[in-house]
Amino acid sequence: MWSNLLPASVLPGLLELAMKGRLNIQAMFERVGIDPDSVGRRDQYISLAQLDAVLSEAFTAVEHEPFFGLRVGRDNHYGNLDLLGNLMATANTLGEALTLLLHYKNLMVPYMQLSLDQVDGGVRLAGSSDGSLNFTRLRAHNEAVVATMVAIGRSLTGDRLGLLAVEFCHSAPPDTAPYDEYFAVPQRFDQPENAILVQPQTLNLPLAGAYPDYHQRLRRQADRLLASLSRAQGMAMQVRNVLAQRLGGDDTAIADVAAALNLSARTLQRRLRQENVSFAGLRDAVRHDYARHALLADDCDMEQLATDLGFSDIANFYHAFKRWEGCAPGEYRRRHR
Repeated sequence: MWSNLLPASVLPGLLELAMKGRLNIQAMFERVGIDPDSVGRRDQYISLAQLDAVLSEAFTAVEHEPFFGLRVGRDNHYGNLDLLGNLMATANTLGEALTLLLHYKNLMVPYMQLSLDQVDGGVRLAGSSDGSLNFTRLRAHNEAVVATMVAIGRSLTGDRLGLLAVEFCHSAPPDTAPYDEYFAVPQRFDQPENAILVQPQTLNLPLAGAYPDYHQRLRRQADRLLASLSRAQGMAMQVRNVLAQRLGGDDTAIADVAAALNLSARTLQRRLRQENVSFAGLRDAVRHDYARHALLADDCDMEQLATDLGFSDIANFYHAFKRWEGCAPGEYRRRHR
């Protein structure tokens, strides 16, 4: 599920990126309609279209520097993630920190779908991006995503991340020496997602910054910010957020979702009609997004996936997926893997 807004608190990071690319920041922000007074503020928002314009320009401007994305990513630190970074740093373990990343990722990367899975020999943190955005199709973006995952992990654990391998969506560059130097682990290219693999025991590492009382205060702030972001995006996005959290449960009927939003079912239907969407269509879209992502996992079980999506049997899931993608789930999996 993609969110279409993100807090303007991400703008200082975009400013830093633009400076590294030697861009005219004022002219760039004016072109895409970003108000300078909103920079760094959590109560104001920028759109994904504005983010796409800024990052596409920044990455395109440095095409002459083949490893710009790698440089941007490796310079990151959990502190660069604003509230989310501090929330992760004050968690008890790395595993808890990564769980928080998955839950609150819309505060920083709403255009990405993140997953944390057990795989043979390790744990895989993966990210797939909204392909409709121009910058997500660039090699510099892939490098920045993977290098940032590693940099944040190392900053949280004091370089005890236990990295095993890294994966990229793009093809291998002619020279991989900079990758060898920074990651110091095997690299896999032309993968369906950008990802890192770490040792399983790494998730149990206690974090030096663990601070339970302060952590709870930060979590309340993050919950408020996530709620305000959801409200700013309209009723349709609020419904999608609730459905995504409840996927596979028995409480995804319109009455259940309306109650979660402190509305009556009739009021919810009316407000969705005002936004030209239907509840059934939103639930279908959430299932579709989840299915596309789940089918790329090594250990995907079709019957379990059908259950997780709330279908009564696998035949109904197959029928729905063919309507969404024009092909069976197995064929989609083969094409994209």
